[in-house]
Amino acid sequence: MKTEPTVPAFRYDAGLRAVIWTDALLSALVAAAAMLSPVVIVFPPPPEAATVIGVVVLVAALLLAALGAVTAALLGARMAAGHGHIPPGLRLPLPAAMRPDLPGPGQSVAAPPRSRWAKTTHRWAA
Repeated sequence: MKTEPTVPAFRYDAGLRAVIWTDALLSALVAAAAMLSPVVIVFPPPPEAATVIGVVVLVAALLLAALGAVTAALLGARMAAGHGHIPPGLRLPLPAAMRPDLPGPGQSVAAPPRSRWAKTTHRWAA
């Protein structure tokens, strides 16, 4: 039985989890709102509501950008402290088919399997 090495919690782990999940939730809400945009085209809102919708879209875009910047800063702080792995217990908010197989601490990244269609040499390669 293979056991995962234990990794102590780093001081930014809880914040990183909160920011990543908040970012994912807001992204899902923005995506759902984008899918409903044809309704706004078919049934145009009054001018006051259109202004409110525009302001809400701008605020959501700025908030998503800020959450991305905070995520980058927290990951950078973790890497600067020597923690280049994903925090233990962090589940990425992605569908199962899109979740990468990320190595834990002390594990190496395996090379992706080669396609059976990939050629080993090309005639123009040196």
